[in-house]
Amino acid sequence: MAIFDAEAHLLETNAALSVFLKNRTVTLRPGMTLSDFVSPDFWNAPVLLLGGCAPGSATCSYLVSPPNGPNIDLQIRTTGQGDSFVTVSDASEEAADRDRLRDLIATRTQQLIASEERLSLIANEVPAGIAHIDRDFTILYANKRFARAYGITPAQMIGKNAYDVLHPHTMEQSSRFFEQARRGMLVDFEMRVELPKQKFKDVRTLLRPEKPSSGEVIGFYLVSIDVTRRKATMRALMQSQKMDALGRMASGISHDFNNLLTVILGNLLPLSERPDSADITEEFIMPAIAAARRGSALTRRLVSLARREQFDARPTDIGEAIREIYSLLQSSIPSTLAIELHQTASLPSAVIDRAQFEMALLNLVLNARDATGGRGRIDITLAPYVLPATEAEVSRLPAGNYVSLSIRDDGCGMSEDLTEKIFEPFFTSKTGGGSGLGLSMVYGFVEQSNGAIYVTSAPGQGSEFTILLPSVDLAPEEYGAPLLPDIPTTAPQALPGSAPDRGIALLVEDDADVRRALCRKLSTTGFTVLEAGDAEEALEVLELIQGITAVISDIDMPGAMNGVELAHHLAERHPDLDVVLMSGKPEHLEHDIWPTDVPFLKKPFTQQELLACFDHRPRQSQRN
Repeated sequence: MAIFDAEAHLLETNAALSVFLKNRTVTLRPGMTLSDFVSPDFWNAPVLLLGGCAPGSATCSYLVSPPNGPNIDLQIRTTGQGDSFVTVSDASEEAADRDRLRDLIATRTQQLIASEERLSLIANEVPAGIAHIDRDFTILYANKRFARAYGITPAQMIGKNAYDVLHPHTMEQSSRFFEQARRGMLVDFEMRVELPKQKFKDVRTLLRPEKPSSGEVIGFYLVSIDVTRRKATMRALMQSQKMDALGRMASGISHDFNNLLTVILGNLLPLSERPDSADITEEFIMPAIAAARRGSALTRRLVSLARREQFDARPTDIGEAIREIYSLLQSSIPSTLAIELHQTASLPSAVIDRAQFEMALLNLVLNARDATGGRGRIDITLAPYVLPATEAEVSRLPAGNYVSLSIRDDGCGMSEDLTEKIFEPFFTSKTGGGSGLGLSMVYGFVEQSNGAIYVTSAPGQGSEFTILLPSVDLAPEEYGAPLLPDIPTTAPQALPGSAPDRGIALLVEDDADVRRALCRKLSTTGFTVLEAGDAEEALEVLELIQGITAVISDIDMPGAMNGVELAHHLAERHPDLDVVLMSGKPEHLEHDIWPTDVPFLKKPFTQQELLACFDHRPRQSQRN
């Protein structure tokens, strides 16, 4: 450092300056002035004015550039009294600092670019639409997913007003939530948004206000998550719970209900055979019998759709199955309604119950017929479908190969509320009435097939039902066979005027009215009938009376032993007896502890079904 007085004469230097100048072979001269100190002659090198030195300026900067050495930096500061302080330093250190700073700026810039790229990648890859919107609803940022939902790119969306991009219905429904976000509130809500090309999605939206240090809201961030599949899954779960509740209800009432029908039919059928009451039979008795049998059929349908009956699943060519009933479908609809079958590629075989599949397809086509009013078009489309893991997790299905069956009509369509109810038992939207079990049976078939069903519909735009059925490679290696012995479905020859003597039958039934009706039915088939109210009483009768050839027992009975246990006991102690089990409950069909070669009768049953249980195998005496 050097100090010059107000007349610019050198007053003093410090030792560091002397060493600095000596190392550069520069010598201070007596009487040197400030102008001499900054002249090129003193430094033997060019001196460049960098800044300052203007009139009235208190600072001045020079750069000395020796030909064979590092640059020298001169900084002059003048005080209010006119004294000048000069600092001399090696400019290479400052240059190095500048280089280090430049490198640091470049590194930080690259880090910021990489960070921005990572954030952009994350924002574009997350399964959500993201946008940044200012107070005037101008879109400042949008990720790819958000822009793609509206058929444009993020660059095309940025700078546009939200009212020009989002559907008017969406803005109308969400405006109050946007206003809350503009006031600084954290907002979460769900709604159904309408997208271009008349597409609809269920979306959960999160709004977060943007507040700078001043605290004033200048905009908000928007995150939209597609929850369409999740809501469909929840609806399917609720539907499954409803069906399960229906199954429990049907199982609970079926036994008592079928017992009542057994009593009714057991008393009506003998009356219908009396020749002296033909007019009464035709006008009163036969309608009552028909109504009782419809009640029994209704119980079976309830149990079937609630997955309480056997399901004969086998590998099936879906395309062939549909083509075989295609003519039936065409004959079931009027000529003013066109039905077309489309198959885009070869299909894998699916594991289904073919009979139930055909009924499900017929139900869907008839529903489409009613929705179109008999005029329009129905398209049935078959295609292979590979279910990805992401969709499989939502649909609660294993990922892999499926057969996709789509039934689309151009009829009246349905509202969102209606699509959530159509699979409920007994629910119908048909003005002419209906049982409300058709689509419930379709749903039960799909669930039992380990598949999934989806509905897409809107008022005035038709409906599309899409069913996914698992291919053979997703099915178990072994298919369950029926657990009970098959009973021939062919009816025996008509009973002659006098029934043959079939021996002594022991009827085990705890309900007295049901027992009375069944006694009459057994007697007319040629049996001499003995009665017991439970298994213990039946065993006592068997010990006391010789010559009993058959035992017909209910399954659910009071006491320590039920009908199945009684049948096992009889198989061990009385192997010469013909044993038949009966019940009004459907779940007994699923038991795997059934005695060998014991037929089952589901109440109410006909006389022919009763005889088939004894006629489908030789009598014990003949076997012996």
